[in-house]
Amino acid sequence: MQLAQKGEPSSLSAEEFQNIISAMNLDAAQHIAVAVSGGGDSMALTLLLKNWCDERNIKLTALTVDHGLRDNSNAEASQVSKWLSELSIDHHILGWHGDKPTTNIQDQARKARYQLLGKWCADHDIKYLFLAHHREDQAETFLIRLFRGSGIDGLSAMEKMTPFPGTNFEKKYPTLCRPLLDVAKEKLVEVLNEHSQQWIEDPSNKDIKYTRIQIRELLRSSEIEGLDADRLSKTANRMRRVRSLLEEMTVSAETDYVSYSAFGFATVNRKFINELHEEIALRLLSTVIKTVSGATYPPRHKKLETLYEKLQGQDFQGQTFQGQTLAGSMIFMIGADEIIFAREVSAISKPAQITDGQTLLWDNRFLINLKDSSGTVTSISEDHLKKLSDELADFKEKLASVFKNNLIRDRIMPSLPCIIDQDETILLPEMLINKMNLEQISGFSVVFNK
Repeated sequence: MQLAQKGEPSSLSAEEFQNIISAMNLDAAQHIAVAVSGGGDSMALTLLLKNWCDERNIKLTALTVDHGLRDNSNAEASQVSKWLSELSIDHHILGWHGDKPTTNIQDQARKARYQLLGKWCADHDIKYLFLAHHREDQAETFLIRLFRGSGIDGLSAMEKMTPFPGTNFEKKYPTLCRPLLDVAKEKLVEVLNEHSQQWIEDPSNKDIKYTRIQIRELLRSSEIEGLDADRLSKTANRMRRVRSLLEEMTVSAETDYVSYSAFGFATVNRKFINELHEEIALRLLSTVIKTVSGATYPPRHKKLETLYEKLQGQDFQGQTFQGQTLAGSMIFMIGADEIIFAREVSAISKPAQITDGQTLLWDNRFLINLKDSSGTVTSISEDHLKKLSDELADFKEKLASVFKNNLIRDRIMPSLPCIIDQDETILLPEMLINKMNLEQISGFSVVFNK
């Protein structure tokens, strides 16, 4: 544990903090949460939020994740609880239970931490979760990604407000708020100093085997002009503005060149290859693939560049290109100018159970709602289609009328969900039933979650 010492830097005042929060344009909230490890940064943010909340009659809850990775982690979490109790701040310790990783520990711990924090907030209707990332964190992240060869997106500054990563649609997960991104760490130390507040120093913050710690030491010891947190943070913010512009241009291109089907695939006009700047074209491909595959993260840039080069080649013409897969998507041509991006069937999620009245996000692509029944959600197979064809004489003809051609039908149908109910009856998506004018088959609600 440490106690801040008197120093030259000025503290972040309550008025300055209020101005930062005001600029974030938060909606009204009666209850917010802050992630507090017990380290200096999160303790300072908690103190600032405590004052801000008290003035507005907002309840503040502090959340500490005990990763259980160190022998004294439980004692440290208890110490944080004691400090916050003295400040009359509601506090909860969230334990990470189960087997712990032996490799890539920091990344796995981070994912577990966010999962625990997000679920607690969702369960308690918390709209905003505050995090203590500051200017130096921003600069360190910039250098780490620069050394790894990241592009514009990777070098862009963090946003002060971002959606919760990997949100579960069934729960309202909080917006992540990072009000201190432009604030120097030394100002946070002075906040602690003003309150005579101790904090816990994580031993890993001094472990030189971690890349971030190596970068931190580089910034502290470097005498190179401009290699400092302030300059790097400003550069990251400029990158963020560039990224924002590119994203706007990509959205515009998506409107002009892409058509999404309710059946979960996209038709892309091949003219985009010659009419768009290469950077926007690559971003468009990334967006489409991520959408139709239901992926959480976009495909690797190198694979996108390879696909882009192939699309420009002479072999990629009409039916001569029989298709390829990339990052959970399947890509094929119909005619000379239409490229179809669909879900790769072999990558579809395993069957899932659904009950009466439940809404299920299947394969991270389709929102499924079932009423008055229960069963297993799975992809439509050839056996399912054969059984339906045997039961309904005109089933094949009606199915053929739904899609533009048989190639699309044959590749899209196996990517769609069906439900096998408790009586072994095959239920089809209502949108498919309506298109086929089938009255004999029961259905369920399906919405493409693009």
